[in-house]
Amino acid sequence: MVLMSALPRWILLIGLAFVFGYFGVDKFLNPLTWIGWIPPWLDGVFGFDREMWLSIFGAVEIALAVGLLLPLYTVQRIAAAGCGIHLIGVISQVGWNDVAVRDIGLIAIAAALVATTEEQ
Repeated sequence: MVLMSALPRWILLIGLAFVFGYFGVDKFLNPLTWIGWIPPWLDGVFGFDREMWLSIFGAVEIALAVGLLLPLYTVQRIAAAGCGIHLIGVISQVGWNDVAVRDIGLIAIAAALVATTEEQ
């Protein structure tokens, strides 16, 4: 019975981890696809150019995906919160469009994971 109650949570964790893991890895494999999403104002912040910021964001997304998959409840909740915060940052830069609509759905998944209790 415990397995069945944990199954929906793991489905959400794996789904969110897939999205963040895929996007994070793809930033390293296909940087030209992603560089246009890095806001121009970030160029030069802390001495990093946009390419470095792309690598940083890719690494953060991979780390968040790994955190979601670790079987440590507190780490999963922190990673889910990080995913939500990251997505709010994305929406703040891209504005209201199809990407924002997708990201709001992902924010809801992240919020649900943060709100679940360990016993679920």
